[in-house]
Amino acid sequence: MKFIGIIALFIFLWFGEQAYSQTNSFQPEWGYGINGGLTFSKVGFNSYINVPQTLLKQFSGGFTVRYISENHFGIQGELNYSLRGWKERTDTVHVNQYARSIAYLEIPVLTHIYFNLAKRVRLIINLGPQVGIYLKGKDLEKNIVQEISDPALNYYDIPVQRSFDYGLKGVMGLEFRTKAGSFILDGRYYYSLSDIFNNKRADPFQASNNQVIGINLTYLFRWR
Repeated sequence: MKFIGIIALFIFLWFGEQAYSQTNSFQPEWGYGINGGLTFSKVGFNSYINVPQTLLKQFSGGFTVRYISENHFGIQGELNYSLRGWKERTDTVHVNQYARSIAYLEIPVLTHIYFNLAKRVRLIINLGPQVGIYLKGKDLEKNIVQEISDPALNYYDIPVQRSFDYGLKGVMGLEFRTKAGSFILDGRYYYSLSDIFNNKRADPFQASNNQVIGINLTYLFRWR
């Protein structure tokens, strides 16, 4: 039922957009600007080592370029400095306190889709691939009360071993179009298809991929 409701919503938006566009001639549009916001990250560990986590709150920011080539569709690229990582959740079993921040230079290239909700308000959806380069990492918190018995599995002292990151990003938000430019408030989710640590059988983890939720504000100067 939820799926049918989502389809019905998009059909409604599509017909509304068609009715609106009949009275408005389309012109291609460039947008240049900056973005910034909060990140809430964790790492998807797959191992017999239990790593309970809570989301680690940090930030990201960078530059945005967008080109709308036709009605409803365009392409958007970004160059961002993004902080990710993980924070371990302390409980009665897992008593260690640990959090690590990992900095990346990331480049998403996204398909841009929009629907006109009102004269100056748009619903935007961006989808596409993203690549990233590891820059640096640091411990934000480290209080190891319970040492891991096998030294080979002591991941706390292992640096990021794979500097190239790639995955998929999805964005949904609202664009408010003013005479001074566009202001965009969105939510975003990134799922990495690569690991930050080696994943051979002898390694602590068989998977260790970045997973990031973001809340972003973007300003774009529009030019036609």
